[in-house]
Amino acid sequence: MSLVNSLPKIVTGEIMSRAIAFIICLCCSLFFACSSEDSSSTIETPEKSQAGTEGVAEDPVEVDEEQSPEVPDNSTSTNPEIQEQILEPSGIIRTATEVIDASDLGGGILLPLGAAPLPDSFTEVELLIAGDATSYAPLASLTADGFWTFEEDTQQPYKIRVIVRYPPAELFSGVVVSEWMNVTAGVDNSVDWAFLSEEIGREGHAFIGISAQLVGIMGRDTGRIPGGLIDTRGLPTRDPIRYGDLTHPGDEYSFDIFTQASLAASNWLSELYGTERNRLIAVGQSQSAGYLTSYINAIDPIVRVFDGYLIHGRGDGAPNPTLDERLSSVLIREDVDVPVLIFETETDLNVLQYANARQSDTENIRTWEVAGAAHSDTYSLAYPNGLPRQASLGAVIGCENLINDGPQHETLQAAFHQLNNWIATGDAPNSSPRILLEDSEELIIARDEMGIALGGVRTPPVTVPLRILSGDPVATEGFCFLFGDTTELSAETLVSMYGSLDLYVEQLKDAAAESVAKGWLLEVDADIMIEEETQRAISLGLTN
Repeated sequence: MSLVNSLPKIVTGEIMSRAIAFIICLCCSLFFACSSEDSSSTIETPEKSQAGTEGVAEDPVEVDEEQSPEVPDNSTSTNPEIQEQILEPSGIIRTATEVIDASDLGGGILLPLGAAPLPDSFTEVELLIAGDATSYAPLASLTADGFWTFEEDTQQPYKIRVIVRYPPAELFSGVVVSEWMNVTAGVDNSVDWAFLSEEIGREGHAFIGISAQLVGIMGRDTGRIPGGLIDTRGLPTRDPIRYGDLTHPGDEYSFDIFTQASLAASNWLSELYGTERNRLIAVGQSQSAGYLTSYINAIDPIVRVFDGYLIHGRGDGAPNPTLDERLSSVLIREDVDVPVLIFETETDLNVLQYANARQSDTENIRTWEVAGAAHSDTYSLAYPNGLPRQASLGAVIGCENLINDGPQHETLQAAFHQLNNWIATGDAPNSSPRILLEDSEELIIARDEMGIALGGVRTPPVTVPLRILSGDPVATEGFCFLFGDTTELSAETLVSMYGSLDLYVEQLKDAAAESVAKGWLLEVDADIMIEEETQRAISLGLTN
């Protein structure tokens, strides 16, 4: 019996135990995905007027909810010398020496966490990719502005796995999405596939999930996950027939492995389709977003292979590609010459301290900060596992509060859509208003009298609320601090706010139209949201 079918019937017994175990596994992956690396280092930091104070409210009580925080002019780079600093790629793009379709090997794909259902007509295969990977060494000290200079260092052999999900040839868009899978739970976690699979499916993109890091291949017992919930023995141990000869030289080689595997898998798709790809886009969430930040700063100037980047839910840190230190308050270098979209939730700003690494938009950098969204939420639990998207789902993982049921999934799909269009046409998406912070030494989000964040990307659940959505760490049990909070409003409150169901729906549609016009939502997702929020209003007692 699947979780989809069994959940409404779960009361006690083995099925409940398995459901709880599975969800906790996923939560563990999300929790450790945002954990910092073991060591940290303070690096040379330039003047922090851009990184630390933009969007700060001196007095949140007096800030008009409708007023957008001022954002800097983004039409050109803030540094007039940038253009003189841009260098042509200086390194050699090495290619994989072996690409094997593993379909007939062993017991089948050992799927990562976050394995959302395949879109209709999609095919899933696993490739085993081998070659010689390069590590990189810095030529100068690393600064917080991201202007890093690295050179090729040593080489070591590798053999890793890549999961490829793709549409039939007649539906292929020419776009290949390459995800740096998250490994901080001790196994691979394909977070962005879970969030973006609907958009990938309806647009006909192909997807590549890469086990770029050592842990994704060899596993790791974090010591922080209850025994038996996740099999962290590593792929070669779990299926020696399929994975027995996989090898990984260490994460200092993961950057080049990501390059080579992305190219090898996308070239495999090109041969399959008989046509070249149009765009190759790198994506990664949380821990993986930190690695991609370092990739942009250090590796992209050496081997420029990606046409754009989606940096999803990063904190303020990033690893030195030599992995001898973790760096804090790291910006993405302003001279990056392909589009980069940084996508942040409330939780990312304060809990993961991304606010310390805020930067102004430039010609090729956009940042979206989404009000009402949390680092993890009901969707990240529900959709990959066929569970109902309800805030009460947090009870299964021990959260006393209703976890965040905010608009991260919908806005992330819009963000990726806008990024893809930006790469294709050169038309950059709108700049996001920044979420306001209180004038405090601590990173505290400024809120209106209802508790709704001020500023940021605003969608219907925030503009015309039926509940108060927050990314603040309300609960402290286990992993709950990453899942934000949902506070329900009473029927009486809703009547006082909207008067009737019809009047609410009218405002809801207006808010959805505004979000679509600004690019924060795709029309297809806005239509779904209107229907869901209307039904929610009815269930909460709002009538005519």
